[in-house]
Amino acid sequence: MSQIDIQDLFNKSRFPSGWRLLLVILYTPIGFVLVLLRLLVVLLSWLLASLLPDCNSLRTVLSYGIRIAFGIVVKIDTESEPRDKQSRIIIANSVSVLDHFALRRMTETVIPSVWELPTALSNALGIQKMNMSNKETLIANIKQFLSTSTYSVSVQPEFGTTNNQVALLKFNSWPFSIETSVQPVAIKASRLELVPVQLTSLASTRLTEAFWFMFVPYTIFTLKYLKIRRNSDHEILVRDVEKDIADALRLQTCSHTVSDKIEYEKRARTRILSNARSVRNTPNSQVIHSIEIQRMVHQVSEVLPLVPQNVILRDLMKTRNVDVTIANILDGIVTYTPEPNPSAQSSVTSSSASSSSAKDKILGTTSFQEKKAKMIQEARERYIKKHGLTNC
Repeated sequence: MSQIDIQDLFNKSRFPSGWRLLLVILYTPIGFVLVLLRLLVVLLSWLLASLLPDCNSLRTVLSYGIRIAFGIVVKIDTESEPRDKQSRIIIANSVSVLDHFALRRMTETVIPSVWELPTALSNALGIQKMNMSNKETLIANIKQFLSTSTYSVSVQPEFGTTNNQVALLKFNSWPFSIETSVQPVAIKASRLELVPVQLTSLASTRLTEAFWFMFVPYTIFTLKYLKIRRNSDHEILVRDVEKDIADALRLQTCSHTVSDKIEYEKRARTRILSNARSVRNTPNSQVIHSIEIQRMVHQVSEVLPLVPQNVILRDLMKTRNVDVTIANILDGIVTYTPEPNPSAQSSVTSSSASSSSAKDKILGTTSFQEKKAKMIQEARERYIKKHGLTNC
């Protein structure tokens, strides 16, 4: 198996880039009208399936209704092998959430499901409700169904979709333990190039996928039957069938499983939510925070002009308070190398500084605490005078 980066297996976006995105935008009004009309068809189909008794005629009508509602066209590849009905198990790759309908249309099979729908609608969709609580129970239910029904069973052992451009997810081996022979089917799907909307995208839900089926004009499913594979060792059988389907689709096989996809989707969702919060909150908060810090730096610098601004900024980032930072500097908690006196220092600052110097010479015996109290008082007076504050 090839060592492939898991991110290469999925479409991060459903939409194209560049000028092709313009095609989708121009088509959008038509797409929404189609969705509304097709929703009416879905509602009508549901009502018919719920109110009328199950019969072949009703199943045929519902099948046509589903094709119209989701714009599905199903055809067989011209190079396909014949359908061998001796094999009751069909193994197919996964391309979309509506593969089961395409398989039902062409292979007369159903896919095990947990959905409980009206019988006629389930049959038209190609799903069969079964107990899927664990692997052993499901295998037993499939075997019982095969023994009592004329329908065959389809299983998609990837159990998850990819972009079908690089590789298949690693097949799970348990579906190959149901019977010793299976018929592989390679599924491809395509859409109108004029509306280049991808079939799947990373972390998308079933409802979202169904919406885009109704949005685009149509989706073409092409099925290609491959030669029956037989082997009593289901571990060997699974690898043979996996390679056959990959070769038919011109894809590679890889070691990534559906569990790896789920984990990758979780990480992708977390990253998207984190980026969204950052985009929403970071610009405004950073700008406001930066402006506020610069304002506080300026206030402290006006009171203590000899303290370098980078020292003031560093302490303000911790305290977020002008008065606390001033006190930290005056108390000697914040150490710094004074900047040289600017030539254009204000007369108030000069006279205050010289006055303080003279006083310090006269009062040589003044205690350190008295000196500090005077410095704080002078700093406060300058701050009050600068900002015209009163009653402080």
